[in-house]
Amino acid sequence: MMSPRYKVFVNRRMGRVLVSGKPEDEALINEGWRVIHEEDDWRAAFEFARDYADKHDYVLEWYIEEALLP
Repeated sequence: MMSPRYKVFVNRRMGRVLVSGKPEDEALINEGWRVIHEEDDWRAAFEFARDYADKHDYVLEWYIEEALLP
């Protein structure tokens, strides 16, 4: 099984950042979200998203089940 590629999505209008490896979340692009970063490693994607959210005072979201993967 291939490991997911983790994307960092941002919605500036809503002030939200999302870390996701779920392919279905690419549909968010049609709802005003943009992909601003991609990583093979969840932690690296999360750290990028955390820094971005801190810098812009945005809400950071992620899927707990992805964070718990080995």
